[in-house]
Amino acid sequence: MNIDWLTPYLALIPVVLWLASTSLSQRTQRSLSEAEGNTGSGIFLHPLAHLLPATKIPTWQRHLQHALFTWLWLCLTLAIAQPVQRGAKLPDLPPERDILLLVDVSISMTLTDYNLDGQPRSRMDVLKTLLHDFANRLQGERLGMIVFAENPYLLVPLTRDPTLVQRQLQRLTPTLAGRVSAVGDAITLALKEAGKQPQRKPIFVLFTDADESIGRVDPEAAAALAAESKIPLYSIAIGSTAATMEGDTGGLAYHPVNLALLQTLSARTGAKTYQAGDAQAVEQALADITRQHQNAAEQTPRYQQQPLYHWLLLAGLLPLMLWQLWQRWANA
Repeated sequence: MNIDWLTPYLALIPVVLWLASTSLSQRTQRSLSEAEGNTGSGIFLHPLAHLLPATKIPTWQRHLQHALFTWLWLCLTLAIAQPVQRGAKLPDLPPERDILLLVDVSISMTLTDYNLDGQPRSRMDVLKTLLHDFANRLQGERLGMIVFAENPYLLVPLTRDPTLVQRQLQRLTPTLAGRVSAVGDAITLALKEAGKQPQRKPIFVLFTDADESIGRVDPEAAAALAAESKIPLYSIAIGSTAATMEGDTGGLAYHPVNLALLQTLSARTGAKTYQAGDAQAVEQALADITRQHQNAAEQTPRYQQQPLYHWLLLAGLLPLMLWQLWQRWANA
């Protein structure tokens, strides 16, 4: 029989209490002995004490009662350690991927160079739609989100709850983290997050309309670091690559997305770049990501477990209960 102990350290609690009570009892007896030596007999009886019925407990009963309480204490000590019988091995959980979404929220995301269903749509609107579909189709994976403009911020740590990611998407607004895109800083922050669990290899997916990167870290240098860590950086370009834009730009200087820059960053890490012209970009990105090796992090073997603590409680309490019943019957 294979027996595991879920909380063996808790078994120390009764042992410590027993040692403490033994030490206190010895100190009390020593104090009483000293008091008796100072005051003669040291025993003071009530004048009517002789009227109390004398009940002399046989020696064997005292020893048996002491043994029963010791047995109960031992059973409780073992039960609190939570013994379980280990059964058949459970199947391993499906391997999962860690996917970090790097989302651009710079001021240029307000440009309306998309036309969906005959209506002009901003880059931010298209981005939210893409991200919502992206998170919805990645059920069972661990998703995280970093938003960036002038500064990058971890908006959603890696989680298995895609609904949380989708809810946080509703909070995205342009200029949430500044006005210009610091792509290199965002990749650097993503690498720091990945470094917290080096045994897992995440996948970076960059959503941006960057035409150039203004930040402390050069994007190509950050991509080189990702390549050294064997982390693929997929990029999805948001916005038009046309040199000019028809219609109102809202007073902003129009810059097309720098597709060449994104292709360079992704190619350095062995990944690909996609143009977010329609849902096909998401489909292609998802297809390539699912072809990536799933996370090779070691999983702790899981087994069926049958609790055994209740048998220990029964073994400890049943003899004491029978002893109490016998005493009541004998004194009746």
